[in-house]
Amino acid sequence: MPGSAVETPVVGAAAAGPPLTLDERFALAGLAMDHRLAYAGAAIAVSTAHIDIPEILVDPLPATAPAPATVDAVLREAGRLITKRGWCRRWLTDGTALCARGAIQAAAGGEGALADDAEAALYAAIEREQPGAYLSVPDWNDQQTGAAAVIRMLNR
Repeated sequence: MPGSAVETPVVGAAAAGPPLTLDERFALAGLAMDHRLAYAGAAIAVSTAHIDIPEILVDPLPATAPAPATVDAVLREAGRLITKRGWCRRWLTDGTALCARGAIQAAAGGEGALADDAEAALYAAIEREQPGAYLSVPDWNDQQTGAAAVIRMLNR
């Protein structure tokens, strides 16, 4: 009909009805809180779930041998370490390879005094061959052109 307004319901709009009583509002609020608590509980359960991850070890760590007890044994072990891992200059280690001082420290196994004595013995051997040419073991190590001379001095 022309001129008459047709009412169409709005989708999603709440139907008008009598106002809710206080008890009804409490009941609806309780249901909403129950829903929220159940959702939060599920989220916590997912976040804190225990997941069994198998231990993945390709090569188990070998049993460590005891550190050498003498200066000569430390120097020989340092030479073996450089032969096995490689030699480097300017750093104690480049991640794999070792310089003379780095190899001595690794061979001494954390025994600082033993490492110091071994380095002093190596420096004394260097001084016997080339007096006054180098200020220290690291200085000598950095002047070398390859691992052969370093390994030779460590194995003396």
